[in-house]
This record gives sequence, structure tokens and C-alpha cells, in this order.
Amino acid sequence: MLKQVEITILSENRVVKPSLIAEQGLSFHIASPEGEFLFDTGHQNAFIENAKELRIDLSNVDQILFSHAHHDHTGGIYYYLQKYGNATIICHYNIFNRKFRLYNNQRLEVGFPYEETDLKKMGAKFLYKTHPFHLSEHILSSGEIPRITEYEVPSEIHKELVLESFITDELNDEMAMIINTSQGLIVLLGDGHKGPVNTVKHAMSITDNQKVYAVMGGMKLEHASEEIIEKITKGLLQINPEYIIPLHSTGFKAIHRFYHTFKDRLLLFNTGDKLTLTD
Repeated sequence: MLKQVEITILSENRVVKPSLIAEQGLSFHIASPEGEFLFDTGHQNAFIENAKELRIDLSNVDQILFSHAHHDHTGGIYYYLQKYGNATIICHYNIFNRKFRLYNNQRLEVGFPYEETDLKKMGAKFLYKTHPFHLSEHILSSGEIPRITEYEVPSEIHKELVLESFITDELNDEMAMIINTSQGLIVLLGDGHKGPVNTVKHAMSITDNQKVYAVMGGMKLEHASEEIIEKITKGLLQINPEYIIPLHSTGFKAIHRFYHTFKDRLLLFNTGDKLTLTD
């Protein structure tokens, strides 16, 4: 198990430090003795500019894991390839499916904003995985995340174009990054479309590790009902992570509820903040 790891938020919806850039998106840099990785690339190039300001050399990144197709998690890859030329990208094979979100009775396209062939010409190498996949000995992707709880269900506002028909998007391309450390699992969520409780339980199952150090990332609860937020809070409390670090799409209502339950185990992080484990 990893004894040392540093996770830096390269882009996120919120920022405090005036020298950094916030955006509607999410990107993490993971530095460990087993290598350096990116989990998502945000919406545009904020993660690159912030990495430069934070003195993180992204040319050292070994692999990139995409949590899912939505443009606020994948859009920055164009700027990365433009600057660094090559990238090995782990993702689900559905990542280039056309994705939509219903808004004011209109379908807004929200999926991967670039063509696979164009990115390959720029130096991208895609590894399509549906099962858990090790980026290194103790860092892995979750693969497809099964729905276990009865309350973390697909949202009808998300649609996918399949064979010329719009169907409810089950978000089967959603994956988490799991870091197996000496202090427990760190589970990184992109948007948590499959549900944070489902995701963490899956991480515990595939690693055979019941100790969770941190659940960190977007949890897609910004429009969730109080009832759903309450059930998810209770589910996370049963898992009993050392820390909850809600970001991006989690929403104020859920963060407020988490605070009342987890108290100082809730960490309010912003762009540029780091979660660091040392010996």
C-alpha cells in the first residue's frame, strides 16, 4: 500500500488564491512513488495554467484517467496534447458516445467535445477499459460501477444518442480513481453520477479493503432532493471515511448536510489545495 501520495486540485469550480483560475470543471494531479497521473482535465486549459503556477510539471504525467465523457472533465485534453504532444488515456469505450442534458425543454450536448481521430493525430493513445485497471500497483480505475443502493439512480435529464434514439444515459462510462494507501482508500470522484455510496462500496469490494481514508470529488447532488441527500449522508456515515472532500458538482445543500454529520471530517477544498499523505 502507498505510504506517500499528494493529490492536487488543478481545476475546480471554486478558487481562493488570486493567482489561480477557477472553472466549471474538475482536474486532479496525483504524485506518488509509483508515478504521476491526471484524473480528468477540466473544461479548458485552467488545469495547465494552474499547474504552472503551482510548479507542477505536467510533462511528467504517466497516464490520464477520464472519469466520464462530459466536457467539463475531458475538454482540457486538447490543450494538454497541444502543449505536451502525447498522452496515454484510460477511459470507457462509450466515452465518445453523444451525450446530452435536458435544460428548459432543450437538449444541450455535453459530451466529449473532440473527435477521437483528431486527438489520436495529436498524440493521444486510448486504452478502453470496462473492468478495474491498474495504472500502477496501488492506483487503479474502478471500471464500470454497479448500482447497489436503491436511491442512487440515473437522472432523466441525462440522455445518450444510441442508434438515432435518445435514451436515458445510465452513465456507464463513469469511473473513479482508487488509491490504496496505508491509511485506507482514497476514492476520487469525477461527478459521482453512479452515486458516491455505490462508488465507494465498489472500491472497497474490488480492493478488499474496508478502510476508507477519503472520499474526494464531485458527487452530483446540486439538484438532489433533501431525501436523497439524507440517504447518501447516512450511507457515507456507515462507510465511515476519515474525510469527506466535496467538490465541483456536489452542491451547497449536500455540503451543508455533510458538515452537520461529519463536522471537522469535512474538508472544504478549492482549486490549488492538496491532500498529502506522508510516512
